[in-house]
Amino acid sequence: NEYKSYLRMSSDHKVGEPIMSGVIPRWKRKEQERISRSGKTGTSKSSAPFSSHLQSVPLGKASVSKNSSFSSQSNMSSTFGESFNSSDVYTTAVRRTPSKPPSLTLNMPYKTTYPDGTPKKKLNTSLRSQNKVGTPRRLSKRTEGKRSTHATPSGGDRFIPSRSGNDFERSGFDILQTDDNSKDSPATRRFKEGMKINLNMGPQKILNMRAKPPVPDVNVMNKQAKVLFASSYGHVNRKATSRSIPQTAWRVLDAPEVNNDYYLNLIDWSTRNYICVALNYSVFLLHVDSGDITELTQHQSQVASLKWSPILPEILAMGDHDNNVSLWNIEKGTVVRTMSGHTDRVASLAWNEYILSSGSRSGNIHHHDVRVSNHHVATLTGHNLEVCGLEYSSDGKYLASGGNDNNVMIWDKSETQPLHTLIEHSAAVKALAWSPFSRNLLASGGGSHDRQICFWNSLTGALHTSVDTGSQVSSLLWSKNSKELVSGHGYSQNQLTVWKYPAMTRIAELTGHEDRVLQMSLSPDGSTVISLGADESLRLWKVFESEATRRKKINDPVKSSKSKLSMSCR
Repeated sequence: NEYKSYLRMSSDHKVGEPIMSGVIPRWKRKEQERISRSGKTGTSKSSAPFSSHLQSVPLGKASVSKNSSFSSQSNMSSTFGESFNSSDVYTTAVRRTPSKPPSLTLNMPYKTTYPDGTPKKKLNTSLRSQNKVGTPRRLSKRTEGKRSTHATPSGGDRFIPSRSGNDFERSGFDILQTDDNSKDSPATRRFKEGMKINLNMGPQKILNMRAKPPVPDVNVMNKQAKVLFASSYGHVNRKATSRSIPQTAWRVLDAPEVNNDYYLNLIDWSTRNYICVALNYSVFLLHVDSGDITELTQHQSQVASLKWSPILPEILAMGDHDNNVSLWNIEKGTVVRTMSGHTDRVASLAWNEYILSSGSRSGNIHHHDVRVSNHHVATLTGHNLEVCGLEYSSDGKYLASGGNDNNVMIWDKSETQPLHTLIEHSAAVKALAWSPFSRNLLASGGGSHDRQICFWNSLTGALHTSVDTGSQVSSLLWSKNSKELVSGHGYSQNQLTVWKYPAMTRIAELTGHEDRVLQMSLSPDGSTVISLGADESLRLWKVFESEATRRKKINDPVKSSKSKLSMSCR
């Protein structure tokens, strides 16, 4: 170190000037002070003085020979003692060329063990930096401000993927998928299909490094996306009801040769617990209490509509393809009266006390008073195509009609012009149902190109709300004892769906029909629903609570709480 400081000092002189020999190095001064204190004179133990190694060495290229004994402090003190002449070392020299600073190479042996014999670790003489994994590498002056193209975003050695390009919703959906979907409910399967459509599920990687978002499918309809994120689609709210709804029909009957026509009304349930069903040219009666099945008539033409009289329970009205309406007495099995006047088949019927209204494929609606000989009392013209749905309100003041022209019309019973024409639907409207607890509330359901259930105010004609069901709506029925309704559907599930009004949450979905549901009818006590399917079957379902069951729960709250507890434990 002292020698290096000497070289630094000598390098400060200008080129061509002699170096001053009067400067005493610091180490020399300390050595003289030590000798003066001890009163002894050091003698050189080396065979050749250190000055002999420097006499012919230029200052610009000074070095120490490998043969010099410069390995211990005792050797240094003996070499540079009192007998050492400074004039021999500080000889006159001239810097020839400005060169690099001299390098000092020490020939000092490296001990591989500690004094106690413990082996030392091997020294790492590599010039490369030994950075640990994950620590940022320090840049040199040449590379400062520049980074390698292979460096990671964080500057470390770890591989960190870009999470901005990952689709975690889709990843979670794929993780929850199972190979066996046979145990899934219809609502679950429909929800999964909707997720695949709207998330653009395809043969793509789940994790991508800065990948562009997938291009949406232009063929996906906006209605499907709306249905997917609607609060009522594909989800059955089991907390909306405290009762158990059987998922299977408690009775199934064959209905061979049924006419698979969406616009016809081929089934009805009377107040005497009789069910009538039209199978092509024949009409059959089923007594639910006894289970007896009888054939009422073999008609001359195909039957298009059936409707029981509410005040004359033994009278059954029948519309046919011969443009006639006939009245049958089921007790006698004979025709009471035949009423003509239509120019096309009669596909819909509705009673209001003694007034029978009939809708034809011509678009006209006729009012018949069955008490007088001149039965035709009024004609309502408003629909351009077939009238496939007719329904009177509970007080009999209003008549709702639905047609193949996609319109719903509300009529006053004493007027021949419609009060309101509702044009919200985009397909034929057959399903109509008036609410039993709000006389001005009307529900209507559209066909396969519409699939909506709409709720209207009959006084103003305003639309309250609507819900997309995802499939064709063929029939609607309100519960008599609660704010619930059931809807019959076509492709693709062919199910019956129980709804909670006004939230329109799904309470249950009843499947069993292999083809679309053509029509439904409600039992007199309001608990059982019968459905006629295009698969030539009749199915009876326990859907709603009867009035007797509801009163029993009110009178016996302990038993009701026990039933709720058993439901929560399932």
